[in-house]
Amino acid sequence: MQSIFITGGAGGMGLATGKRFAAEGWFVGLVDVDDDGLEAAQAFFDPARSFFAHLDVTDETAYAAVINDFAGLTDGRLDVLFNNAGIAPGGWFEEMSSPLLRSVIDINVMGVIHGVRAALPLLRNTPNALCMSTSSSVATHGHAMRAVYSASKFAVKGLTEALGLEFERFGIRTADVLPGCIDTPMLRNALAASNGGVFHEGLLDTLPKTGAYRLVPVQEIADTVWRAYHDNRTHWYVPEEVGDIDRLVGTDFAAAREETKEFLFGR
Repeated sequence: MQSIFITGGAGGMGLATGKRFAAEGWFVGLVDVDDDGLEAAQAFFDPARSFFAHLDVTDETAYAAVINDFAGLTDGRLDVLFNNAGIAPGGWFEEMSSPLLRSVIDINVMGVIHGVRAALPLLRNTPNALCMSTSSSVATHGHAMRAVYSASKFAVKGLTEALGLEFERFGIRTADVLPGCIDTPMLRNALAASNGGVFHEGLLDTLPKTGAYRLVPVQEIADTVWRAYHDNRTHWYVPEEVGDIDRLVGTDFAAAREETKEFLFGR
């Protein structure tokens, strides 16, 4: 049975992706620090085809142990590793605490590195395996008030490209997904924080109706990860217009900067 291991799997993009692969008959592993979310998620899966565990991706030792438990249920097979866990705190750079900024790097970057290293033996043991990670639209042009988050996602994008070259010798493919504004609890919490209050549906109306930063349902990410397994493309943009910004950076950086500023400050 083919299998996928998903970090940040208790909700949002991770849970949606798990459901998508479960519907295709895959064995699904979901891990997260959100124990309540993981418990609720179990209702959507066949217990014989799923695995759930608490995992802090910054804990390398714990990661290795959880991967080992997962491997015991899949005969050492892992077709897709989906490094999806991440945080995106916002604020002016000089006002954010050093511990908070460190946590962004530890979770978003080191968490991916720990995952790849822990899962590599399984990926090498599985024909046509894919190592996939969640980058972001902020890895096309950095976003104000998300400076270190932007840096972390540029790192994920670069790591994906570099490991794609290294892992050719193992027959392992690498890819990343670069989401724009996906309708997840993380996005809703960010909108509420920027509004200085609790989330309400009207806050979604503050997002653009067209273009790279329009609101996209979480199912689009799940479908993209599924397509990525069946394709050799490295960077997957959701929506596709996010890729237009990436390409524009290379040809007209000033224009890309203005488009980003318009999204951040022009609303």
